[in-house]
Amino acid sequence: MKHLKPLVLALAFATAAGAQTEFAHPTYARADADGDGVLRYAEFVTFVDLNAAAGLGRAPQISGRGLHARAFDRIDANGDGAVTPAEFQALR
Repeated sequence: MKHLKPLVLALAFATAAGAQTEFAHPTYARADADGDGVLRYAEFVTFVDLNAAAGLGRAPQISGRGLHARAFDRIDANGDGAVTPAEFQALR
């Protein structure tokens, strides 16, 4: 579990790389199936897997090791069951 934090941080850096005033990463928008601006767990899994397929950050390791749930729980700082752009950016 102690190795998960660097993986999550690397994922956050990879996903926030193009962010400007709003969180604007193409795979975030693609994974946000209902378009509400946040990622629920199933959407988060899609997001990680899209990033893994593109070889971004540590997403391949998170996906390959099946660490989606742990990564989600780490990023979902307030425990509301949704990952927001602010929660991703807070990891930076």
